[in-house]
Amino acid sequence: MRKLLFFLSGVLLLSSFALADETSIEQSMQSIEAEYQQLLIKEAEKVEEFKVEKAQLEEELVALKERAANKEEKLAKLEKDSQIRWHRDKYKKLLKNFEVYYTKLEKKISDTEVKIAELTKLLEFMQ
Repeated sequence: MRKLLFFLSGVLLLSSFALADETSIEQSMQSIEAEYQQLLIKEAEKVEEFKVEKAQLEEELVALKERAANKEEKLAKLEKDSQIRWHRDKYKKLLKNFEVYYTKLEKKISDTEVKIAELTKLLEFMQ
């Protein structure tokens, strides 16, 4: 009788461990699933941020290209003015500043195009 009682208490103890272990596994699985859902939400938010940033960069690029569009006309006029006007030195200085400005503008356009390309690749990869 004693052995039977000891055996039954052992079985009861093992079954309670197994039940506790199952509950623990279920809780772990739920925790993992919740964390996964949070990561998906964060990733979707990041994708939206990238889309907004890309749209802003594209608008900026259009504005920069508009500024650079009539560069040749302005530079030609300044070159002519620097040769025939009374204040040639000032026109030459202005022409040099204009050339520096357009060099920086072209660099900014190039950098913006690179950023847009990177964001496009990133968005393609994330979707």
